Amino acid sequence: MPIPDEITEFVEKHIKLMISQTETYLPFIKVAFPYSKNVADGVYNLIIGSALSIFINQYTMRMKYPTAEEFSDFGKIALKYRDQVDQFFT
Repeated sequence: MPIPDEITEFVEKHIKLMISQTETYLPFIKVAFPYSKNVADGVYNLIIGSALSIFINQYTMRMKYPTAEEFSDFGKIALKYRDQVDQFFT
């Protein structure tokens, strides 16, 4: 069963918010972590970890559990934003 539209929309809005916050904090991130070789991975993992929490919370509020297929669909949603995060660090 696909992810309900309202959950998909909520998760995507959260990811977009986190990306916009990353852009705001980018000067600090680059100064604070000058020797980190792959800050993009760390930032992406933080954003997606936060979005995963939102995803699961949305199901919990509906007294449901996401299926394996829905987790897979979450991964597809998350992957759409990978390039945006990478572009901050190139």
